[in-house]
Amino acid sequence: MKPLTVLFFGSQGAGKGTQVKMLIEYLQSKSNRVIIRIDMGQELRNLRDTGTYAGKLTGEIIDNGIRIYDFMAIYLQTKKLVDNFTGEEHVIADGLARGEDQTRGFDDMVKFFKREDLQIVNLVISDDTAVTRLLARGRNDDTEEAIRRRLAWTKTDVVPQLELLKSRGRLIHEIDGEPDVESIHKNILSVLGLAQ
Repeated sequence: MKPLTVLFFGSQGAGKGTQVKMLIEYLQSKSNRVIIRIDMGQELRNLRDTGTYAGKLTGEIIDNGIRIYDFMAIYLQTKKLVDNFTGEEHVIADGLARGEDQTRGFDDMVKFFKREDLQIVNLVISDDTAVTRLLARGRNDDTEEAIRRRLAWTKTDVVPQLELLKSRGRLIHEIDGEPDVESIHKNILSVLGLAQ
């Protein structure tokens, strides 16, 4: 199996984390390649929890459902690959490309690392489904108000990034994120050419 480079899109609550986890488990069962996982939400929470000045400022932003500055996302995603990537690993990313600079930064990064076969999986759900799922998750940054704010900037800041990636020749797979997780997982494997 050749190394995969997949970037997941979808509003908060679309099930990206679950689907990324299932894809990683599938890849681990089929190949012995190392998997580099870039989960921007987790990277930002990790930074927040360091107690550093940068961590404190990051927490003030993300705990209020506001989008982090592009430079920080670009720094964190780039550092992850610069520090860990040898060219052979699968790269599975989500929570990236939240604004034009981040998108170009990620796309330029995969070009630099000679991963021209980047594929994008976009999980599509309704706002009501997103709110219901996120409130059920019970994370402390998941108040309905913060969720609605994040969903609003997803539409204004994130959705246009799919068009930008398309204009740069990237393959985008639209996946219905409403059905059960197994069905979604099978659809993802199918579009990535991994179907059993």
